[in-house]
Amino acid sequence: MKQRFLVKTLGCKANSSDGQQIEAGLLKHGWSPATGDTDADVIVVNSCTVTDEADRQSRKLVRDLARKNPSVRVIYTGCGAEVDPEAALKIPGVSAVIGNQDKDRAADRIVEHLEAAPSEPEILGTVRGYQEFRSRHPMDREWAMPSTGAEELLSLDPSASTFRTRAFIKVQEGCDAFCTYCVIPYGRGPARSLRIEEIVDQVKRLRDEGIREVILTGTNIGDYGIDWSGQPRVDDLIESILLHSGIERLRVGSLDPTEISERMISMMEDIESFCPHFHVSLQHTESRILKLMKRKYTGVDVEASLDRLGSMKRRPFIGMDLITGFPGESEEEFQAMEERLSRWHWSRLHVFPYSERSGTPATRLPDSVEFSARKERARRLLAISLERMTRRFSDIRAGGLDRIDGVLVEGRVKGPDGTRAWLSGYSPDYQRVLFPEVAASPGLTRNRIVPVKIGRWFVDRASGEVSWIGECHA
Repeated sequence: MKQRFLVKTLGCKANSSDGQQIEAGLLKHGWSPATGDTDADVIVVNSCTVTDEADRQSRKLVRDLARKNPSVRVIYTGCGAEVDPEAALKIPGVSAVIGNQDKDRAADRIVEHLEAAPSEPEILGTVRGYQEFRSRHPMDREWAMPSTGAEELLSLDPSASTFRTRAFIKVQEGCDAFCTYCVIPYGRGPARSLRIEEIVDQVKRLRDEGIREVILTGTNIGDYGIDWSGQPRVDDLIESILLHSGIERLRVGSLDPTEISERMISMMEDIESFCPHFHVSLQHTESRILKLMKRKYTGVDVEASLDRLGSMKRRPFIGMDLITGFPGESEEEFQAMEERLSRWHWSRLHVFPYSERSGTPATRLPDSVEFSARKERARRLLAISLERMTRRFSDIRAGGLDRIDGVLVEGRVKGPDGTRAWLSGYSPDYQRVLFPEVAASPGLTRNRIVPVKIGRWFVDRASGEVSWIGECHA
């Protein structure tokens, strides 16, 4: 029985890779992608549960989909399904639940479920209930090795909406950190890594199929290799890809500040294909709050790392994640964070007001911060970020730059005039560039690396993103 399907993914890049794997599996069964929510027979919701708010959004998506299309079968998977499958099964509209432990077999299980045509919603696979989650360490469970996602990407039709010119390669899965605000070690299991040779081979295959840029992703990339070498090996992996894969551009996903090593910095300075771009999973600047979060570094470590990045001869774009209003954060500590950020080296902040996740130790910490104060502090940091980004663009323009080289065109987007007659892409140092499609040569809609003559920059105040506006005559 062939079906029309959609995969809706929430959350992180690792989840996007998982969604891609599910989509490829359903295509192999002869199913076809639906054109929208209302004409799909089956919709897979790939959930996020990193906070209670993320969990709420995942559940709301199911209810909205079922309301728009009452006949649709909704399959609920992802971290929300793994952590609390019994609660997921009770969401109105859910037909079946599949945990992360079974994501490598998710497509097969979905097909079997539909063919069996059960009269009641059911949990598929090996995932068990919330009480087991609370009583057993994730290492006691059976967890599949990750898939890089390369095979899945190669199996997709380039015209499919999920196809990307920049390929995300999942190099590891799971996390052993157990930060006090996070439930993800229970949702994705302990750290486990793919072998370097396998990853390099997959990157080569993507290169041969025309992919120009690869981004390394995972649950906790900094722990790459710790499960089979006793220590992180992410530098070895990066070096092997840069030297042996032939890929034109390589980026690395989120890293803690202390996971950015001197060796990694040297490779970025010396090897052109290693894009000058870091995403730092910082969370806070003050040592006492970092200790309450159970992060593995101090404010002194953060300052040393950012100072070193700021002194690089090939200056990188530095994006950073921050949480405001964590339990115990005083106004004085927040102001100290503002002051530190004003003098540290970074390019953009991704700011999140603290959101409780039930079942985590942080919910038992004293001195909870009012949610209104969390949001106000987040607003203040986002304003600092936008000011930093616009000043950076002004400085670049004042320095006489009138062209951005190496823009990898990703596809059509909505431009500053509200139409979708624009193309978008990123430079190696993560400058976003928009240019009118009419100025481009025929066929320049995806996967070309081009120079763009820039004229001005545009601020999207809704997203906090700043983009160059220009023309391309390639």
